[in-house]
Amino acid sequence: MSSFTAQFVSFLEKRFRFRPLQKSFTLPGKAAISDNTTIAVVGGGLAGPAFARRALSLAAQLGVRINVVLLTQPTCNYCAGLITDLTLQTMDRLYQLQIPGNIIKESIHEVVYLNPHGSVKLSLAAPLTSVFRTNRFHQSGFDDFWLDSVFDGLESESSLIAQRGGNATRIERKSPGSGFLVSGEKDGSRFELDADIVVLATGLKSLQQPLIQKFIVDFGYQPPVLMDGCVTEVNTAQAQHDALSGRALIIDGVIPGCIVAFIPKGREWLTITGLGKVLADHDLELLFNHPIVRHYIRLDRPIDHLRCRKICSAGVVIKPAQHFFGDGWAMVGDLSGHGRALKDGYFAALHTADLAARTILCYGPSAVAFQRHYLQPLRKLEFDNRVGMLLYDLDQKTINGFIGVLLFNGARLEIRRERYGGFLAGALRALFSGELSYKIIAGFFCSGLGLHILRGGFLRSVGKERRVNRKEPPRRLSQR
Repeated sequence: MSSFTAQFVSFLEKRFRFRPLQKSFTLPGKAAISDNTTIAVVGGGLAGPAFARRALSLAAQLGVRINVVLLTQPTCNYCAGLITDLTLQTMDRLYQLQIPGNIIKESIHEVVYLNPHGSVKLSLAAPLTSVFRTNRFHQSGFDDFWLDSVFDGLESESSLIAQRGGNATRIERKSPGSGFLVSGEKDGSRFELDADIVVLATGLKSLQQPLIQKFIVDFGYQPPVLMDGCVTEVNTAQAQHDALSGRALIIDGVIPGCIVAFIPKGREWLTITGLGKVLADHDLELLFNHPIVRHYIRLDRPIDHLRCRKICSAGVVIKPAQHFFGDGWAMVGDLSGHGRALKDGYFAALHTADLAARTILCYGPSAVAFQRHYLQPLRKLEFDNRVGMLLYDLDQKTINGFIGVLLFNGARLEIRRERYGGFLAGALRALFSGELSYKIIAGFFCSGLGLHILRGGFLRSVGKERRVNRKEPPRRLSQR
């Protein structure tokens, strides 16, 4: 792999990477809603406060006074938390917020991709930031920092009421065109809120709660299609060996039908996420006993070191929601299902929150306005997400076969010739970092495999596959 190829791949990554959201855009002459409009925002993770802040900011720019009531429902949020550079730049541009040092648990600069044929190291162009979601285990969480800080410096004549712990239990339309009644509980007492507009941002965990189940029946909301996934936190304080600082492991195909990520959060914390299934106890044992995994971390009996004594299921969006808006209401964040499939829920939360706030303040909260100014921009990702799911399906079907061998050999040879790698290394890197569209990633895969075959990699891969099929030991197995 010539340095020219590595430089060309680096150029393409910079040229075609996703860009952060822009704060400025052309505002209409006046707001599309009237003074003293009340907006109820249900959900206090990332998307709910992000929407509230953007709505208040736009109201100030348009010279209209609004009332935003933010109902933050307490929950045990998923332990996982990996923030891309794209999300960090968007936070800075839209909200002038940077994550403080006490929230950052680890900066991931390198990814080790491991499949049944070996492993390769991939350097990331921009680091990923590892955090906790909520304040737990005496650790500071990103969601709580976000809720505490996102409204700092906001100058607005509008009002914001943040009811922490306000648990909304029912949303009903009072009568056509007359707004909504939001009912719930706070500190053991019932409350009712009259709202002109309702924005829901309660996350995927709320799909089975009575609030959303009733909303599905009353308003026709159709939730996104989910894939099985899981997450857990492991205490690595008693690990005999830990070389995961600054790097993550992506373990593809070792557990059949599943891709697993090991994401460090400091010296004593390790987040394990699974995509494709909910890991069982014996799956964890198999992962930690893998010889290449043990090269980076050795921890006996990982089941005994789970922070919550369990592995939690966590649905992953693979198809977007349908009918996720209507006259006077909209879903933002995970409930919309409109982000990159299998990727970067943080950026999707900020993106949907920004678009929904722009639509309501600039064009009005009607279903027609949401269709044109909220849904249409989000649909730009639909074809790309289909490409992404196709890549995922192909990976799961071929990872143990000839294509898996060819892919691994090609990526390893690229890294050996040039540390940054070429097209195959770039494709694997982008799948983890989320910096490129799936269409570009597919192009990288095709280019990389084509170059590898032209260089004679086809014959070497055939020979290796035959040895594997005959259960003969390979000539050399990289542990790096």
